[in-house]
Amino acid sequence: MKARRAKPKRKQPSTTDGRAERSARTRAAIALAVYELVRARGEIPSVEEVAERAGVGERTVFRQFNDVETLARSVHERLFPEVMELARPSPPTGVLEEDLRSLVARRARVFEHVAPFRRASRGHRERSPFMSEQDAAMSLIARASVEAVVLPHLDDDDRAIVEVVDVLLSFEAWDRLRSVQRLSVAEATRVLEKGALALLRRPSSR
Repeated sequence: MKARRAKPKRKQPSTTDGRAERSARTRAAIALAVYELVRARGEIPSVEEVAERAGVGERTVFRQFNDVETLARSVHERLFPEVMELARPSPPTGVLEEDLRSLVARRARVFEHVAPFRRASRGHRERSPFMSEQDAAMSLIARASVEAVVLPHLDDDDRAIVEVVDVLLSFEAWDRLRSVQRLSVAEATRVLEKGALALLRRPSSR
């Protein structure tokens, strides 16, 4: 008669694992609450508002996000993939007007999406190493996209125009058109298109 094999015992989840899972869920809920509140209002929410939206206590919010850097990273983790999707370029056609309009349209989508977060963090960006690093990285990506469209249509002597177009198509210019000059998205887009085309159609000879 064969002896029965003992069934392997199921590994019971440890108390430590359970606490870690709960902490991760709580952290995700708080990060989502911050993201949604900033997107809705364009300003940093209070601890009370975050706690209420996430369904946790205020002390839990303090424990999970006790500094600006940690909070910035949590929002960035959610925002960055969205920005990359909106900024995905289409293959250039080689036709200046068509490629420039496509570039401006992408910038408009990205800038409108990030505007609440940029405005909310305005007083913190220079003091945050993480946000400063991200700003520098995004500036390089934005500059490369301008060069890809503009440089093929310029002579070497006219390449300073790239600097002006880069500024014209920056978030700062977009935010001024939208917030200070109160233009609609369509109006701001047309302004940037016309301004960039005017520069590129009449390059400086100096």
